[in-house]
Amino acid sequence: MPWPGRLWSRTTIYVYRALAQLVGVTEGELRRLVRVSFAKVADYQRRGAVNFHAIIRLDAGTDCGCPGCVAPPPAGFSAELLKAAVRKAAEAVTVPCPALDEDQGVTLTARWGEQLDVRHITETGEDDKELSAEQVAGYIAKYATKATEALGVTLDHRVGEGELDDLLGNRPSLMRLRLRKWAHMLGFGGHFSTKSRRYSTTLGALRRARVTYAIRRRRGDTLPLDAWGRPEDDQAVIVVASWRYLGRGYRSTGEAWLAASAAGRAREGAADR
Repeated sequence: MPWPGRLWSRTTIYVYRALAQLVGVTEGELRRLVRVSFAKVADYQRRGAVNFHAIIRLDAGTDCGCPGCVAPPPAGFSAELLKAAVRKAAEAVTVPCPALDEDQGVTLTARWGEQLDVRHITETGEDDKELSAEQVAGYIAKYATKATEALGVTLDHRVGEGELDDLLGNRPSLMRLRLRKWAHMLGFGGHFSTKSRRYSTTLGALRRARVTYAIRRRRGDTLPLDAWGRPEDDQAVIVVASWRYLGRGYRSTGEAWLAASAAGRAREGAADR
């Protein structure tokens, strides 16, 4: 279902509005003072709901949008203020849902449930009302490997055509939502993890760092140059492909047997022609 993503998108907007109301300024003035940054992960619950775990942070409203220019917010924008704004936004935000039936007579909306748990993140997490940075890292690692498999064997694969007739995506009123395509993910077509651009480094930068590390590990402490004499970790360089020698022959007797059998069948087919 697409509503969890839309609900989160609206919530980030409502947090700004809630902060502006709590501080007593207009939303435009608030956005010049602070910026809301976040990172969130999604997981599937056995009851069929999508559950979000998010880290929300207040940064100073600087003109530069790169993660390296992040600065603390002005005085007065405390963690307690952000906590109050998040709760206020979660209580107010809703997303209209399409009608399941033309004559249902009611308007459906998606909103946050009652299980809203807002805590401060500190270095140590000294009491039950706080979380340590190590605990948060553990949560993210957990949900990075969790998917619909936790719901049972029926959702650990793409749902076939024969199983789609009994799902909501088969209703004409919901066809435009493309729920059938994402039936194996309960209709949730989003990525399990998203973040605002300023929250931390970008995934592109992480990929470039991994490529550089792999190259240095294979070739020592020297970084190879491209045909124009530029280091291969330069952002202007695009590495189309990379090869390295792995060996020759077959890794097992089974592979050798399969290759010999395939060659024999090929020879027999050529002789028949």
